[in-house]
Amino acid sequence: MPSDTTYQPPLIERIERALVLLAYFIELDGDVHLPLYEKFEAELEELKAKADARQRARQRLMAYSDLGALKAIR
Repeated sequence: MPSDTTYQPPLIERIERALVLLAYFIELDGDVHLPLYEKFEAELEELKAKADARQRARQRLMAYSDLGALKAIR
C-alpha cells in the first residue's frame, strides 16, 4: 500500500459497510432511512452482478488462451 495515499476499500465493501450503518439507523430512527437502504442494496446487487460477469468473461478468456488460441484474437 503506498504511503502517500489513503487506502480506499473497494466500492462493494464500502456499500456493504454503509448498509450495516443504515441498518443501525433504521433500528434507531425507524423507516425514515429505508429508501436509502433499498437504493444502496440495489446498487450493491448491480455491482456484484457486473463483477460476476467480469469474472466469467476473464475465465472464458483464460480457458480460450489455455487452448493456445489467444493468438487468433490478436
